[in-house]
Amino acid sequence: MKITRLSWGVIEANYDWTIVRLDGTGGHFGLGEAYMGPGLTAILDELRPLVVGADAFQIEQIVRRLRGCTVHASPGVCFHAIAGIEAALWDLVGKQTGQPIWKLLGGSFRNRVRVYADCHAGDALDSMSSVLQSRKPSWAGPSSAVAADVSLKHHGWDPSETDFPAPGKYRERAREMADRGFTAMKFDADIPTPYPTDNYNRSLRRDEIDYVYERLSAVRAEIGPGVDLAVDCHWNYTTADAIRLGRALADLDLLWFEDPIPPESVRQLRAVQAGVPMPVATGENHYLITDFLRLIEDGEVRVLAPDVQKIGALELKALAYTADAMATSLAIHNISSPIGTIFSAHVCATIPNFLALEWHGASVPFFDDLLSAPWIELGEIHLSDAPGLGVTLNEEVAYRYRKPGEEFF
Repeated sequence: MKITRLSWGVIEANYDWTIVRLDGTGGHFGLGEAYMGPGLTAILDELRPLVVGADAFQIEQIVRRLRGCTVHASPGVCFHAIAGIEAALWDLVGKQTGQPIWKLLGGSFRNRVRVYADCHAGDALDSMSSVLQSRKPSWAGPSSAVAADVSLKHHGWDPSETDFPAPGKYRERAREMADRGFTAMKFDADIPTPYPTDNYNRSLRRDEIDYVYERLSAVRAEIGPGVDLAVDCHWNYTTADAIRLGRALADLDLLWFEDPIPPESVRQLRAVQAGVPMPVATGENHYLITDFLRLIEDGEVRVLAPDVQKIGALELKALAYTADAMATSLAIHNISSPIGTIFSAHVCATIPNFLALEWHGASVPFFDDLLSAPWIELGEIHLSDAPGLGVTLNEEVAYRYRKPGEEFF
Protein backbone atom coordinates (compact mmCIF):
# COMPACT_ATOMS: atom_id res chain seq x y z
CA MET A 1 0.00 0.00 0.00
CA LYS A 2 1.51 3.30 -1.14
CA ILE A 3 1.04 6.62 0.62
CA THR A 4 -0.72 8.95 -1.79
CA ARG A 5 -1.17 12.09 0.31
CA LEU A 6 0.05 13.79 3.49
CA SER A 7 -2.16 16.50 4.99
CA TRP A 8 -3.06 17.91 8.39
CA GLY A 9 -5.54 19.97 10.35
CA VAL A 10 -4.77 22.19 13.33
CA ILE A 11 -7.30 22.53 16.15
CA GLU A 12 -6.97 25.52 18.49
CA ALA A 13 -7.59 24.26 22.03
CA ASN A 14 -5.59 24.52 25.25
CA TYR A 15 -2.67 24.00 22.84
CA ASP A 16 -2.46 23.61 19.07
CA TRP A 17 -3.48 20.04 18.24
CA THR A 18 -1.99 19.12 14.86
CA ILE A 19 -3.73 16.06 13.42
CA VAL A 20 -1.71 14.40 10.64
CA ARG A 21 -3.52 12.45 7.92
CA LEU A 22 -2.01 9.93 5.53
CA ASP A 23 -4.05 8.60 2.60
CA GLY A 24 -3.12 5.29 1.00
CA THR A 25 -3.98 3.35 -2.11
CA GLY A 26 -7.18 1.41 -1.60
CA GLY A 27 -9.15 4.20 0.01
CA HIS A 28 -7.94 3.95 3.62
CA PHE A 29 -6.46 6.85 5.58
CA GLY A 30 -4.72 7.07 8.93
CA LEU A 31 -4.65 9.78 11.60
CA GLY A 32 -1.92 10.68 14.06
CA GLU A 33 -1.01 13.69 16.16
CA ALA A 34 2.19 15.72 16.34
CA TYR A 35 3.20 17.60 19.48
CA MET A 36 2.98 21.37 19.13
CA GLY A 37 5.96 23.58 18.37
CA PRO A 38 6.86 26.70 16.38
CA GLY A 39 7.12 25.91 12.67
CA LEU A 40 5.60 22.43 13.00
CA THR A 41 3.38 22.52 9.92
CA ALA A 42 6.18 24.03 7.82
CA ILE A 43 8.27 20.97 8.72
CA LEU A 44 5.41 18.65 7.77
CA ASP A 45 5.26 20.42 4.42
CA GLU A 46 9.01 19.90 3.90
CA LEU A 47 8.65 16.19 4.73
CA ARG A 48 5.83 15.60 2.24
CA PRO A 49 8.06 14.54 -0.69
CA LEU A 50 9.85 12.02 1.57
CA VAL A 51 6.59 10.37 2.61
CA VAL A 52 4.30 10.38 -0.42
CA GLY A 53 4.94 7.31 -2.55
CA ALA A 54 6.48 5.28 0.28
CA ASP A 55 5.20 1.83 1.28
CA ALA A 56 3.03 2.45 4.35
CA PHE A 57 3.96 -0.93 5.83
CA GLN A 58 7.63 0.09 6.06
CA ILE A 59 7.04 2.13 9.22
CA GLU A 60 10.45 1.68 10.83
CA GLN A 61 12.24 2.42 7.57
CA ILE A 62 10.20 5.59 7.00
CA VAL A 63 10.81 6.85 10.54
CA ARG A 64 14.53 6.14 10.30
CA ARG A 65 14.76 7.92 6.95
CA LEU A 66 12.89 10.98 8.20
CA ARG A 67 15.12 11.19 11.27
CA GLY A 68 18.19 10.83 9.10
CA CYS A 69 17.05 13.60 6.77
CA THR A 70 16.51 15.99 9.68
CA VAL A 71 19.52 15.00 11.81
CA HIS A 72 20.98 18.50 11.38
CA ALA A 73 17.85 20.04 12.94
CA SER A 74 16.83 17.42 15.49
CA PRO A 75 15.56 16.51 17.96
CA GLY A 76 12.81 18.95 18.86
CA VAL A 77 10.03 19.97 16.51
CA CYS A 78 11.33 17.75 13.69
CA PHE A 79 10.78 14.76 15.96
CA HIS A 80 7.27 16.06 16.73
CA ALA A 81 6.41 16.04 13.03
CA ILE A 82 7.91 12.58 12.52
CA ALA A 83 6.02 11.19 15.52
CA GLY A 84 2.75 12.46 14.05
CA ILE A 85 3.53 10.80 10.72
CA GLU A 86 4.49 7.56 12.46
CA ALA A 87 1.21 7.50 14.42
CA ALA A 88 -0.80 8.05 11.22
CA LEU A 89 1.09 5.14 9.62
CA TRP A 90 0.09 2.78 12.44
CA ASP A 91 -3.55 3.82 12.05
CA LEU A 92 -3.42 3.46 8.27
CA VAL A 93 -1.84 -0.01 8.43
CA GLY A 94 -4.29 -1.05 11.14
CA LYS A 95 -7.24 -0.09 8.97
CA GLN A 96 -5.76 -1.82 5.94
CA THR A 97 -5.15 -5.08 7.85
CA GLY A 98 -8.22 -4.92 10.09
CA GLN A 99 -6.06 -4.94 13.24
CA PRO A 100 -5.94 -2.56 16.22
CA ILE A 101 -2.72 -0.64 16.77
CA TRP A 102 -2.01 -2.37 20.09
CA LYS A 103 -1.93 -5.70 18.29
CA LEU A 104 0.36 -4.39 15.53
CA LEU A 105 2.74 -3.18 18.26
CA GLY A 106 3.15 -6.70 19.58
CA GLY A 107 0.08 -7.32 21.70
CA SER A 108 -1.14 -5.92 24.99
CA PHE A 109 -0.37 -6.39 28.67
CA ARG A 110 -3.75 -4.79 29.50
CA ASN A 111 -6.92 -3.74 27.66
CA ARG A 112 -7.78 -0.99 30.13
CA VAL A 113 -5.33 1.91 30.35
CA ARG A 114 -5.28 3.94 33.57
CA VAL A 115 -5.61 7.68 33.02
CA TYR A 116 -4.68 10.42 35.47
CA ALA A 117 -6.42 13.79 35.32
CA ASP A 118 -4.18 16.85 35.09
CA CYS A 119 -6.09 19.37 37.20
CA HIS A 120 -6.08 23.11 37.80
CA ALA A 121 -7.61 25.15 40.57
CA GLY A 122 -10.68 26.19 38.61
CA ASP A 123 -12.40 25.26 35.39
CA ALA A 124 -10.90 28.01 33.23
CA LEU A 125 -9.36 27.19 29.88
CA ASP A 126 -5.64 27.92 29.88
CA SER A 127 -4.83 28.27 26.16
CA MET A 128 -1.20 28.59 25.11
CA SER A 129 0.44 29.40 21.78
CA SER A 130 3.26 27.33 20.29
CA VAL A 131 5.72 29.56 22.17
CA LEU A 132 3.79 29.19 25.44
CA GLN A 133 2.11 32.58 25.52
CA SER A 134 -1.41 32.90 26.89
CA ARG A 135 -3.95 33.55 24.16
CA LYS A 136 -7.64 33.77 23.48
CA PRO A 137 -8.63 31.15 20.87
CA SER A 138 -10.16 32.61 17.74
CA TRP A 139 -13.37 30.62 18.28
CA ALA A 140 -13.84 32.18 21.74
CA GLY A 141 -14.46 35.65 20.37
CA PRO A 142 -17.58 37.80 20.92
CA SER A 143 -19.45 36.10 18.08
CA SER A 144 -18.69 32.58 19.29
CA ALA A 145 -21.57 30.49 20.58
CA VAL A 146 -19.32 29.17 23.36
CA ALA A 147 -17.73 32.48 24.29
CA ALA A 148 -19.85 32.85 27.42
CA ASP A 149 -18.69 29.47 28.69
CA VAL A 150 -14.97 30.04 28.20
CA SER A 151 -12.67 32.00 30.47
CA LEU A 152 -8.93 32.27 30.18
CA LYS A 153 -6.39 31.83 32.93
CA HIS A 154 -2.72 32.72 32.99
CA HIS A 155 -0.44 29.74 33.64
CA GLY A 156 2.40 30.41 36.03
CA TRP A 157 3.51 33.50 37.97
CA ASP A 158 2.15 36.87 36.91
CA PRO A 159 3.10 40.07 38.78
CA SER A 160 -0.36 41.52 38.04
CA GLU A 161 -2.18 38.45 39.40
CA THR A 162 -4.73 39.29 42.11
CA ASP A 163 -7.19 36.38 41.90
CA PHE A 164 -5.29 33.69 43.77
CA PRO A 165 -6.91 30.24 43.94
CA ALA A 166 -8.32 29.32 47.34
CA PRO A 167 -7.99 25.81 48.82
CA GLY A 168 -11.72 25.37 48.23
CA LYS A 169 -11.17 25.58 44.46
CA TYR A 170 -8.67 22.77 44.68
CA ARG A 171 -11.14 20.70 46.66
CA GLU A 172 -13.86 21.33 44.07
CA ARG A 173 -11.65 20.28 41.17
CA ALA A 174 -10.40 17.21 43.00
CA ARG A 175 -13.94 16.17 43.91
CA GLU A 176 -15.10 16.67 40.31
CA MET A 177 -12.38 14.36 38.98
CA ALA A 178 -12.91 11.79 41.74
CA ASP A 179 -16.65 11.76 41.01
CA ARG A 180 -15.82 11.06 37.35
CA GLY A 181 -14.00 7.93 38.47
CA PHE A 182 -10.37 9.01 38.22
CA THR A 183 -8.15 7.12 40.67
CA ALA A 184 -5.14 9.36 40.00
CA MET A 185 -4.76 13.10 39.47
CA LYS A 186 -2.07 15.74 39.29
CA PHE A 187 -2.02 19.37 40.46
CA ASP A 188 0.52 22.12 39.83
CA ALA A 189 2.85 23.21 42.61
CA ASP A 190 4.14 26.24 40.67
CA ILE A 191 1.05 28.36 41.11
CA PRO A 192 0.61 32.14 41.47
CA THR A 193 0.95 33.19 45.11
CA PRO A 194 0.58 36.51 46.95
CA TYR A 195 4.25 36.22 47.93
CA PRO A 196 6.21 36.44 44.68
CA THR A 197 9.97 36.66 44.77
CA ASP A 198 12.31 37.07 41.82
CA ASN A 199 10.65 35.65 38.70
CA TYR A 200 13.96 34.34 37.30
CA ASN A 201 16.14 33.02 40.14
CA ARG A 202 14.03 29.87 40.83
CA SER A 203 13.88 30.61 44.55
CA LEU A 204 11.05 29.86 47.00
CA ARG A 205 10.23 31.67 50.22
CA ARG A 206 8.85 29.81 53.19
CA ASP A 207 5.49 31.57 52.89
CA GLU A 208 5.26 30.44 49.24
CA ILE A 209 5.89 26.85 50.25
CA ASP A 210 3.25 27.08 52.98
CA TYR A 211 0.78 28.56 50.47
CA VAL A 212 1.31 25.69 48.04
CA TYR A 213 1.11 23.09 50.81
CA GLU A 214 -2.21 24.50 52.04
CA ARG A 215 -3.80 23.98 48.63
CA LEU A 216 -2.32 20.58 47.88
CA SER A 217 -3.13 19.28 51.35
CA ALA A 218 -6.74 20.36 50.72
CA VAL A 219 -6.73 18.06 47.70
CA ARG A 220 -5.41 15.13 49.74
CA ALA A 221 -8.02 15.75 52.44
CA GLU A 222 -10.77 15.78 49.82
CA ILE A 223 -9.80 12.65 47.90
CA GLY A 224 -8.54 10.59 50.84
CA PRO A 225 -5.92 7.84 50.61
CA GLY A 226 -7.72 5.87 47.88
CA VAL A 227 -6.81 8.26 45.04
CA ASP A 228 -3.21 8.77 43.91
CA LEU A 229 -1.91 12.34 43.85
CA ALA A 230 1.07 13.73 41.91
CA VAL A 231 2.40 17.29 41.65
CA ASP A 232 4.07 19.14 38.78
CA CYS A 233 6.69 21.90 39.22
CA HIS A 234 7.43 22.68 35.53
CA TRP A 235 11.23 22.91 36.05
CA ASN A 236 10.90 26.07 38.14
CA TYR A 237 13.15 25.56 41.19
CA THR A 238 16.76 25.32 42.28
CA THR A 239 18.01 22.01 43.61
CA ALA A 240 17.92 23.32 47.19
CA ASP A 241 14.41 24.77 46.96
CA ALA A 242 13.07 21.71 45.16
CA ILE A 243 14.25 19.64 48.13
CA ARG A 244 12.64 22.09 50.57
CA LEU A 245 9.34 21.91 48.72
CA GLY A 246 9.46 18.12 48.37
CA ARG A 247 10.09 17.68 52.08
CA ALA A 248 7.24 20.07 52.89
CA LEU A 249 4.88 17.89 50.83
CA ALA A 250 6.13 14.63 52.36
CA ASP A 251 2.96 13.77 54.30
CA LEU A 252 0.76 13.97 51.17
CA ASP A 253 1.95 10.52 50.01
CA LEU A 254 2.67 11.69 46.47
CA LEU A 255 2.75 9.28 43.56
CA TRP A 256 5.52 11.40 42.06
CA PHE A 257 7.17 14.86 42.21
CA GLU A 258 7.43 16.03 38.60
CA ASP A 259 10.04 18.26 36.95
CA PRO A 260 11.27 20.08 40.08
CA ILE A 261 14.40 21.45 38.35
CA PRO A 262 15.40 22.24 34.72
CA PRO A 263 15.38 19.20 32.42
CA GLU A 264 19.05 19.47 31.50
CA SER A 265 20.15 19.33 35.16
CA VAL A 266 20.49 15.55 35.17
CA ARG A 267 23.05 15.11 37.93
CA GLN A 268 21.24 17.56 40.19
CA LEU A 269 18.19 15.30 39.92
CA ARG A 270 20.17 12.74 41.90
CA ALA A 271 20.47 15.24 44.75
CA VAL A 272 16.76 16.07 44.61
CA GLN A 273 15.80 12.39 44.61
CA ALA A 274 18.11 11.72 47.54
CA GLY A 275 16.62 14.65 49.42
CA VAL A 276 12.88 13.95 49.05
CA PRO A 277 10.80 10.92 50.11
CA MET A 278 8.67 10.57 46.98
CA PRO A 279 9.74 9.44 43.47
CA VAL A 280 10.97 12.20 41.17
CA ALA A 281 9.52 12.11 37.63
CA THR A 282 10.80 13.79 34.49
CA GLY A 283 11.33 13.17 30.79
CA GLU A 284 8.80 15.05 28.65
CA ASN A 285 11.56 17.23 27.21
CA HIS A 286 13.86 14.33 26.33
CA TYR A 287 13.88 12.47 23.02
CA LEU A 288 16.46 9.69 22.78
CA ILE A 289 17.03 6.49 24.72
CA THR A 290 20.49 7.79 25.59
CA ASP A 291 18.85 10.83 27.23
CA PHE A 292 16.61 8.63 29.34
CA LEU A 293 19.48 6.34 30.32
CA ARG A 294 21.24 9.40 31.76
CA LEU A 295 18.10 10.22 33.73
CA ILE A 296 18.05 6.72 35.20
CA GLU A 297 21.77 6.20 35.75
CA ASP A 298 23.03 9.71 36.55
CA GLY A 299 19.82 11.26 37.86
CA GLU A 300 18.45 8.18 39.64
CA VAL A 301 15.01 9.10 38.32
CA ARG A 302 12.43 6.49 39.32
CA VAL A 303 9.55 7.55 37.05
CA LEU A 304 10.15 8.54 33.42
CA ALA A 305 7.56 10.74 31.67
CA PRO A 306 8.17 10.56 27.89
CA ASP A 307 5.62 11.92 25.41
CA VAL A 308 4.51 9.66 22.54
CA GLN A 309 3.63 12.67 20.37
CA LYS A 310 7.24 13.81 20.66
CA ILE A 311 9.28 10.63 20.32
CA GLY A 312 6.90 8.20 18.61
CA ALA A 313 5.78 4.67 19.43
CA LEU A 314 8.92 2.90 18.20
CA GLU A 315 11.27 4.93 20.39
CA LEU A 316 8.95 4.67 23.37
CA LYS A 317 8.63 0.89 23.07
CA ALA A 318 12.42 0.53 22.99
CA LEU A 319 12.72 2.91 25.94
CA ALA A 320 10.10 1.00 27.92
CA TYR A 321 11.95 -2.29 27.71
CA THR A 322 15.25 -0.63 28.55
CA ALA A 323 13.69 1.08 31.59
CA ASP A 324 11.93 -2.11 32.65
CA ALA A 325 15.29 -3.87 32.85
CA MET A 326 16.30 -1.13 35.29
CA ALA A 327 13.09 -1.35 37.39
CA THR A 328 11.88 2.09 36.28
CA SER A 329 8.23 2.99 35.58
CA LEU A 330 6.76 5.11 32.79
CA ALA A 331 4.05 7.72 33.41
CA ILE A 332 3.27 8.93 29.90
CA HIS A 333 3.09 12.69 29.38
CA ASN A 334 0.18 13.75 27.16
CA ILE A 335 -1.39 17.14 26.42
CA SER A 336 -2.90 16.08 23.11
CA SER A 337 -6.34 15.83 21.55
CA PRO A 338 -8.43 12.64 21.69
CA ILE A 339 -6.50 11.34 18.64
CA GLY A 340 -3.12 11.61 20.35
CA THR A 341 -4.54 10.39 23.64
CA ILE A 342 -6.03 7.26 22.09
CA PHE A 343 -2.79 6.54 20.21
CA SER A 344 -0.84 6.92 23.46
CA ALA A 345 -3.26 4.49 25.12
CA HIS A 346 -2.55 1.88 22.43
CA VAL A 347 1.17 2.24 23.12
CA CYS A 348 0.65 2.15 26.90
CA ALA A 349 -1.22 -1.12 26.59
CA THR A 350 1.84 -2.75 25.03
CA ILE A 351 4.55 -1.81 27.57
CA PRO A 352 5.01 -3.77 30.80
CA ASN A 353 6.18 -0.98 33.12
CA PHE A 354 3.32 1.45 32.45
CA LEU A 355 2.09 3.50 35.43
CA ALA A 356 -0.48 6.02 34.13
CA LEU A 357 -1.36 8.15 31.08
CA GLU A 358 -1.97 11.88 31.41
CA TRP A 359 -5.24 13.51 30.36
CA HIS A 360 -5.05 17.28 30.00
CA GLY A 361 -8.40 18.08 28.39
CA ALA A 362 -10.80 18.62 31.27
CA SER A 363 -11.09 22.36 30.58
CA VAL A 364 -11.54 22.11 26.81
CA PRO A 365 -15.30 22.51 26.24
CA PHE A 366 -15.41 20.46 23.01
CA PHE A 367 -12.93 17.72 23.97
CA ASP A 368 -15.49 14.90 24.18
CA ASP A 369 -17.26 16.09 21.01
CA LEU A 370 -14.25 15.31 18.80
CA LEU A 371 -14.96 11.58 18.89
CA SER A 372 -18.17 9.77 18.07
CA ALA A 373 -18.65 8.16 21.50
CA PRO A 374 -17.46 8.52 25.12
CA TRP A 375 -14.07 6.86 25.56
CA ILE A 376 -12.66 7.75 29.00
CA GLU A 377 -14.80 5.88 31.49
CA LEU A 378 -14.17 5.81 35.25
CA GLY A 379 -10.61 7.00 34.76
CA GLU A 380 -9.71 4.38 32.15
CA ILE A 381 -9.50 4.02 28.37
CA HIS A 382 -10.88 0.68 27.20
CA LEU A 383 -9.23 -0.57 24.02
CA SER A 384 -11.16 -2.72 21.56
CA ASP A 385 -10.34 -4.93 18.58
CA ALA A 386 -11.50 -2.24 16.13
CA PRO A 387 -8.95 -1.53 13.35
CA GLY A 388 -6.31 1.13 13.79
CA LEU A 389 -7.06 3.69 16.46
CA GLY A 390 -10.57 2.26 16.78
CA VAL A 391 -12.17 5.72 16.87
CA THR A 392 -13.52 8.23 14.35
CA LEU A 393 -12.66 11.93 14.39
CA ASN A 394 -15.68 14.22 14.10
CA GLU A 395 -14.27 16.45 11.37
CA GLU A 396 -17.21 18.86 11.55
CA VAL A 397 -16.36 19.66 15.18
CA ALA A 398 -12.64 19.77 14.42
CA TYR A 399 -13.26 22.23 11.58
CA ARG A 400 -15.37 24.45 13.83
CA TYR A 401 -12.40 24.89 16.18
CA ARG A 402 -9.65 24.95 13.55
CA LYS A 403 -6.78 27.40 13.73
CA PRO A 404 -7.09 30.25 11.23
CA GLY A 405 -4.48 30.38 8.52
CA GLU A 406 -3.61 26.68 8.66
CA GLU A 407 -4.45 23.89 6.26
CA PHE A 408 -7.33 21.62 7.19
CA PHE A 409 -6.79 18.20 5.55
